[in-house]
Amino acid sequence: MPPPKTPAPFLMLSDADRLPYWQALIAAHPSAVGLVLRDYAHPKRAHLAAQMAQACRKQGRYFSVAGDARLAASVGAAFHCPSYMLARPALRHGRAAPQDSAAVHNMAELIAAQRAGFRSVLIAPVFATRSHPGARPLGAMRAAFLLRAARQMGLAAYAMGGMGWARWRRLGGFGAASGFAAIDAFNSDSA
Repeated sequence: MPPPKTPAPFLMLSDADRLPYWQALIAAHPSAVGLVLRDYAHPKRAHLAAQMAQACRKQGRYFSVAGDARLAASVGAAFHCPSYMLARPALRHGRAAPQDSAAVHNMAELIAAQRAGFRSVLIAPVFATRSHPGARPLGAMRAAFLLRAARQMGLAAYAMGGMGWARWRRLGGFGAASGFAAIDAFNSDSA
C-alpha cells in the first residue's frame, strides 16, 4: 500500500527512550496517526528509518524522516525540516515536496517555511515539553495565532510541544489546527 502524500491528522514523533516499542504503538493506532523519525543520534538511524518506512508503507501510514533529506529520500519517506534548516536550502536538498513538513516557532519561520515550499508546518512548542526542557512555550494564545496564520497562508498546521489527547480536546483542536504532533500522547504508559 503506498504511503499517504500528506501528513496524517496526528503525528507520533519517535523517541527511543520514551517510545521504545514504536512498532506496537503504531499498530495500536489507526492509520490517521503518522510517524516521524526523530532520534537524531540513534546509532543505527538508517536501519531504523528503513524499518519504520516498511511498517508505515504496509499499514498505509504517513512517514517522514526529520533532519536528513537524503535519508528520507532513500527510504521513500517525506522529509521533516527542523527550523534551523529552513535558511539552508542545500541541507534540505532544495524546495520542499508536497508531503514534507517544517517545524516553526515564530512568524518569521512560518513565512520562511511557506517560501521554501512547505505545505505543512508543526508549530512549537505550544506548551512546556520534555523534549526541550527550558524552552519558552508559545502558550495557547500565541500558538493559536500562528496556527490561524498558517491556515490563512494555505498551510496545514499542527500543534506540537506538550500536546496530548486531553489537551487537544480541551482546546477544541485549536480550531485552525490540522492536528497535533507528540511523543508522550502515544505512550500507553502516559495515556
